[in-house]
Amino acid sequence: MRPGFVFTLVSILLTACGTQVELRTAAQQEQLGRESASQGDWAQAMRAYADAAQNAELGHGDAAWQARLHHAAGRAASAACRYDAAAFHFRSAIALAKQGRQSSALSYQALIELYQRQGKTAEALAVRNEPGWDGSRALDAFADIESLPVCKPCGPQP
Repeated sequence: MRPGFVFTLVSILLTACGTQVELRTAAQQEQLGRESASQGDWAQAMRAYADAAQNAELGHGDAAWQARLHHAAGRAASAACRYDAAAFHFRSAIALAKQGRQSSALSYQALIELYQRQGKTAEALAVRNEPGWDGSRALDAFADIESLPVCKPCGPQP
């Protein structure tokens, strides 16, 4: 065998192993996120879901899974009063859902609700006017899903 071929083969095998490790880690972090959220530890849930999303991306996990992870991170960030992080994760979820040809209605609705809770009416209206927003699908999607978590009132944002 030629040395170049062996090096290429070893590189491919190492990459495949690394991908599996990242996906397994993402699944474990997702579970930690669920557990933290169920205990009301929203800051920990946000970190776990965000880390899971990052590892799912590094491991080339499918876009629909990454979108769900970002959506969960956005919900947790909202409950932890981390509004900028929540908006980032909802936007990421929307983009990934579209990429995976999945509905982005839940993340659009969550982003609108996030802005409304903050009194940012103009931003909420701007999201409603985006080309991908479909209000009728969002209402159907929310029929089985709870809205953003409500916890202690958040103080002024820095």
